[in-house]
Amino acid sequence: MPLLRRLSILALTGLGATLFAVVVPSTAKAVTIPISESNLFILDVSGSTNSVELWKNLKLSVTSKLSQPFGNPVTKSLPLKYPVDVSITSVSQNSQNSPIFSIVNKSDAKQIWGAVEQVFPKSTDARLERITNEIFGDNGPWAGQAKIFTRSKIVVPSAAVCKKSTLSSINKGSFLRNTDESNKLVLSNAICDKIISISKNLKQADDYFSKPVCDKSAVCSDIAGAVYRSTNLAADLASQKRDRVNNKEVPPKLCIAIASDMLNESPGMTQTSKLNSKRIAMTATSLADAKSAGVAAAKSVGISFPSNVAVRAVMVGIGSGPNPIALERNSYLLSYWEGFWTASGVKETNQAQSLNQACS
Repeated sequence: MPLLRRLSILALTGLGATLFAVVVPSTAKAVTIPISESNLFILDVSGSTNSVELWKNLKLSVTSKLSQPFGNPVTKSLPLKYPVDVSITSVSQNSQNSPIFSIVNKSDAKQIWGAVEQVFPKSTDARLERITNEIFGDNGPWAGQAKIFTRSKIVVPSAAVCKKSTLSSINKGSFLRNTDESNKLVLSNAICDKIISISKNLKQADDYFSKPVCDKSAVCSDIAGAVYRSTNLAADLASQKRDRVNNKEVPPKLCIAIASDMLNESPGMTQTSKLNSKRIAMTATSLADAKSAGVAAAKSVGISFPSNVAVRAVMVGIGSGPNPIALERNSYLLSYWEGFWTASGVKETNQAQSLNQACS
C-alpha cells in the first residue's frame, strides 16, 4: 500500500458528548448548548461482517436520535441533552475514496438555536423551556416533520410542502402562534432546512449501505485506508474555529467506531507487507512484537491524526467474521491494532460489543 494521500472533507461528525457548553453567536444574550463529541462510524463491506444488517441496526439508532438531534439549551429547568453529531463511511476496496455521509452535525444545532435566539432574544430559562417543549414536543413542528426519518423508504420533502406544514403546526401551539409572521417564517425556514438536509444525507447513506457494496470476487478489506480516511475528518475538525467555555478554547473530540474483523487486505498487498495484520497476528512470537509491527505499519503509510484533536477508537468484531483467526491469536491481532492506532496519534483504544455501544 503506497503512502496515502490526504483529501479534504468538509463534513463534521456524533453520539457521544462532553459536559461543556458552546455559545451560539448572537448580538443579544446567547443561547448555550452542550458541546458534543464528533462520531465517525465505519462499516466493513468486504463480507467480513454483515454490513447490511449492521446498517439496519445503526440506522435505527441514528433515527431514534433524530426525534430531537440539536440538544437542549443549558438551563436550570431543562434536562441535559447533547446535540447529535454523526457521520458514516465504509471499509471497501479503496477506502480512501469511500464516501463519508455526514447525517447531522454540530453546525445544525447552532443554526437551529441561532434561529430561536433571533426570534426570542434574551430569553429567560422559563421561556427557553417553553419554546423547546413546543418546537420539539410530540405535537410540535419538528416532530411532525421528523416522522419521515423512520419510514422504510426516505422521501426528501419539498421546501414548500415542509414550510406549509410547519407553519400550520406552529399556529396550533399555545406560545409560538402568538409571535409575528416574520418570526414564524424564521423558525419554519430553519426547521425545514434541517429536515431537508438530514433526510438527503440519510437517504444517501441508506441507498449505499442497504445493498452489498463489494463484489464477491473483489478484495475489499482496506482497513488502513479507512483509518487514513478518518484522519481527513480529524484534520477538518482541527481547522474549525474552536468552541469556548468560560473564555477558554475547548479542543475538539472524535470517536471512531469501526465494525470489522480488522484483517487488513487491499489490492496488491503482499504476504510480507507490514499491513498484513492477519499474518502478523498468526506469526508474532509476543504481544510486544505484534504491537511493534502495528506501529511500523502505521508509520509506513504516513497515518497521523492531528495532535490538537482528542481521538479515540473503538473496534467492534475484531478477529471474527466468516473466516476468523484462531481464538488464541486474537490478543495478537488486538495488540497489532493498538500499536497501529497509538502510532497514528489516537489517545484511547477500546472494544465494544455493538456499534450502538461503541461511542456512548
